[in-house]
Amino acid sequence: MKKRIILLIFSVFCFNSFSFSQNNIIDSIRSLLKTEQPDTNRVNLLNDLVKEYNDIGASDSAMLIANSAIQLCDIISKKKSDSTIRLMLEKNKAYALNYIGIIYKDQGNYSEALKNYFASLKIRENIADKKGEAGSYGNIALVYANQGNYPEALKIYFISLKLFESIGYQKGISNSYNGIGNVYYSQGDYPLSIKNHFASLKIRKLLSDKKGQAASYGNIGLVYYEQGNYQEALKCHLSALEIEESSGNKKGIAGSLNNIGLVYENLGNYEEALKNYFASLKIKEAIRGKKGIANSYYNIGAVYTKQKKYKDAGRFLFKAKELAKEIGYKECLRYVFNNLSKLDSATGNYKSAYENRKLYILYRDSIDNEETRKKTIQSQMTYDFDKKEAIAKAEHKQELENQQMLAEEKSHKQKIVLFFVLGSLILVLFFVGFIFRSLRVTRKQKNIIALQKDLVEQRKQEVEHQKNLVEEKQKEIIDSITYAKRLQQAILPSDEEIKKHLPESFILYKPKDIVAGDFYWMHVSPKENIVFVAAADSTGHGVPGAMVSVVCSNALNRAVNEFNLIETGKILDKTRELVLETFAKSGEEIKDGMDISLLSLKYDAQSSKLVEAHWSGANNPLWYINNSQQLIEIKPDKQSIGKTDHPKLFTTHPIDLNISDTIYLITDGYADQFGGEKGKKYKYKQLQEKIIATHNLPLSKQKESLLHSFNEWKGNLEQVDDVTIIAVRI
Repeated sequence: MKKRIILLIFSVFCFNSFSFSQNNIIDSIRSLLKTEQPDTNRVNLLNDLVKEYNDIGASDSAMLIANSAIQLCDIISKKKSDSTIRLMLEKNKAYALNYIGIIYKDQGNYSEALKNYFASLKIRENIADKKGEAGSYGNIALVYANQGNYPEALKIYFISLKLFESIGYQKGISNSYNGIGNVYYSQGDYPLSIKNHFASLKIRKLLSDKKGQAASYGNIGLVYYEQGNYQEALKCHLSALEIEESSGNKKGIAGSLNNIGLVYENLGNYEEALKNYFASLKIKEAIRGKKGIANSYYNIGAVYTKQKKYKDAGRFLFKAKELAKEIGYKECLRYVFNNLSKLDSATGNYKSAYENRKLYILYRDSIDNEETRKKTIQSQMTYDFDKKEAIAKAEHKQELENQQMLAEEKSHKQKIVLFFVLGSLILVLFFVGFIFRSLRVTRKQKNIIALQKDLVEQRKQEVEHQKNLVEEKQKEIIDSITYAKRLQQAILPSDEEIKKHLPESFILYKPKDIVAGDFYWMHVSPKENIVFVAAADSTGHGVPGAMVSVVCSNALNRAVNEFNLIETGKILDKTRELVLETFAKSGEEIKDGMDISLLSLKYDAQSSKLVEAHWSGANNPLWYINNSQQLIEIKPDKQSIGKTDHPKLFTTHPIDLNISDTIYLITDGYADQFGGEKGKKYKYKQLQEKIIATHNLPLSKQKESLLHSFNEWKGNLEQVDDVTIIAVRI
């Protein structure tokens, strides 16, 4: 599973905090309440007590006291006519409603949470409490995000951000960036997610906001995790945990433990992963956070599945399913059904596996579809457009004020002129001419202003037209790329199929764009008991490269299926013939094709031991490391699969392999990547040295090391080509 349900640290709009002296604080507030009269001071104390009870997880007590605070506000409001007191009461009432919403949200009761958040928002709008409004919008957006309604969540987060920016409230701005980053994370848009989280972290460091910094470190760690950078992810989560433990924030501690467990799980350290998952679950159960509990049940069940402890796995996955259904947690259900399907398959319950697989696809498609992504993009565009429109309105207002000042100044001058006209007939005659001249200039200026106004209106219509064209073209491009991606995915073998026939292997596949010219290919011939595997680099990358890869993959399939070829050299000969035949149908001279490294492994039908191995290559070499720890390279034929000036038959190379030898099939994308301190190519020699240095590692660790080295070398530079490396250990 590429992506695991994880706990997004928490929304910092819910201002919860802990301290070791909390019980003393509660006792102090209760003592004050015994002596305080039923007035605004008593309401303030009740709201303080709500916060403290909620922070220690005593949600029932917090709920009871919050309702008491609301009732007291209504009673006092009926008796008091002073506007200042009424304003304070309304603020306190909105505060109490907001905390009731927080309690319901933490319990997974999203409908009641929204009901109270909207009630709080309405009061804050009526009393023009901009800061409170922005906070309410942030809490509402968090509920929508928890329900999987990402477009609506993103739209409301941007409303919250604009309100905070309008009053210059930096902590609120950082909270909005945090929420926006979480929504982009849930949508799989990791560059935008990490951009917003770093923007939030920067502000929180300036404000010395330790709790906010912990949230940012946790969320940045989640993005690094999804990008496969586990070491950086672990550093971030440990930094977050250290801050949370120093402040005693139970929710934050639970979230950090959960995410640390997730990193250990993906590093293969299942015992350490379970240790952190169970520690996180214990805290979540104590504070009754249903969403977090469902996540922990699922994560524990997934680890037990990997350990093949199917009974324990089924027990925790069932708990996760039931709780997620109760609170309408679609994201969790999506991954629970997927894992249940795998669990049923492993235990031979294929009918149940099929039903759970259908439910997984149903929830996956309902959450992650193109319409959702389109609405997300539109929310971002709406925010940018509104911001630019506000700037334009401000500039226009300033221009009108300047014109008014000029007009007033001109009028003042005319009065002076008229005064002097009365003094002298000669001056009268002189200034009459001046006035007529001024009138002509004024009339001319009015005409110019009218023309400018028409021009501005025309430009506005042109901008609207261009905006519509951009949206239309954007949809066409997205549809085209989506279709090309669907085509390419259809030609790639699944991870399950590869692991079935080549259990000791890895494929490092990193396209430059959404779709790629690189592709990997596998075919199994049961009759001869041969496994073919290849790494191929088609001409170009992106959509054109992807289409060429479809043609080349189809030609490989025909060579082995239709023409029953098993010798690697002859397979490449026939593939070149079929590719040229396909391109010839266009009537134009097309020189596109592919470079390829093709390996065949023949196994004994009885013992499953390797009998013989052969290899052929078109421009791409084969490397393998033998028992003497030496890297041996077999040179390819210097010709491609496609139009060639002087074509010759491809060579079939026999390879003498032994147990524990490791074979590497590569394309040129890794070695050609620019980067490092001087911005130079990585080159094949450096790649060979990297493979030699890490070849004794488990293949999964070697893949992680190669990927980390590539990303570190590339840095902030653009990826220049698709990257494919296939490793097979005998």
